[in-house]
Amino acid sequence: MELQYQDLGLKDSYLYEVIATTFSFNHDQLIPNASCMGIRINNNRVFIKTYHNTKTYQNLKNNCLICFNFVENIYLYTLAALKGPYLSKKIERFLPKYYDYYILKRNINELKTLEIDKFPYIKDAWALLICRIRNALEMDKEDIFGIVNITEFELDILSIVKLKDSYKLFNRAENLALETLILTTRLKIVVEKHDETLRKDYQEKIDYNIKKINQFSKNLEVSKSIKLIEEYIRNLR
Repeated sequence: MELQYQDLGLKDSYLYEVIATTFSFNHDQLIPNASCMGIRINNNRVFIKTYHNTKTYQNLKNNCLICFNFVENIYLYTLAALKGPYLSKKIERFLPKYYDYYILKRNINELKTLEIDKFPYIKDAWALLICRIRNALEMDKEDIFGIVNITEFELDILSIVKLKDSYKLFNRAENLALETLILTTRLKIVVEKHDETLRKDYQEKIDYNIKKINQFSKNLEVSKSIKLIEEYIRNLR
């Protein structure tokens, strides 16, 4: 019997934080990209919203395919989220060693517009959803940063892959680290917009979370994530 997304414990309308992998080409060499993303599933379709200035958006528009990786390791989320010039060269990036390649079945190849026979995924993932664009709706979104252009993608699920058993639920420290990571990516936007009031607000929330994490967490991957977040913020200033 073919695997269903419900077999992975996924439920309709829930928001799941995953690492999305996409790809581009450089002189016929496939270049993988990883980024953090929230997804919702409804009736065998996946829905995501992306900003237009991201590599994930560019790759998805160009190639139509995306893979959602369900990963247990919070440190990999941190590496996927914190990019750009705000980390020192001594900090590792999302290196090729973190990827593997899933061999696409023939029926998937017949559905896509770009002929490839393998797709990059996170080798530490316990499950994958490989999807293709069905519809794309451009819209304006207004938030505390003003009005921005985004696209909501409706995606067909082409393949569901269970790589290993996992009953992983993030503990309190990991949940706080993920929340702090999201706040840090928003802090970057605030700093670049020179909004001092919002910067102080976000910094206070981040500092509070880090204080709580340091009080009760002995998780090595959480500690590595917090150190990376702290360096990233120092370089933002």
